[in-house]
Amino acid sequence: MSQTEEFVKIVEAAKESKGVIFVTGKPGSGKSKVLREAAEDKKWDYVDCRLLISEEFLAVPKEERNEKAPAMMGEALASYNSEVILLDRLQTLFVPVFNLDVASLLKELGQKFVLVAAWPGYVKDGMLCYDKFDGTESIRIPQDGFTIWNVD
Repeated sequence: MSQTEEFVKIVEAAKESKGVIFVTGKPGSGKSKVLREAAEDKKWDYVDCRLLISEEFLAVPKEERNEKAPAMMGEALASYNSEVILLDRLQTLFVPVFNLDVASLLKELGQKFVLVAAWPGYVKDGMLCYDKFDGTESIRIPQDGFTIWNVD
């Protein structure tokens, strides 16, 4: 069974309960490739997270963005009209000026959609970890409540 076929089985099983699946793996392991192949095969929507940052979102005062993001981004995701939404370039949402609690945002959106996100970091000690190469960002999200699937 190919990695894409294995991945599709995991996502299909998640459709009933909705939620968020993180696809993890080392840089260059094929996370994005698996997402794109599954999107093509299953007609799921492949979304670059940069598209979720609209001018309307940026017009919201920084201190209100975290509160308003689930509704605004949920509306954007609903426009795709797909049963599964595959998110790439998740690190876009980590930018400090956006003032987002990414874990809470995804958990809330995961109640409405089956979301699959390519995680740009690694998993260690029960935490999803992301460290920007220049040391300016370090994100740690407990993996509790999320499904993790690793690309070899």
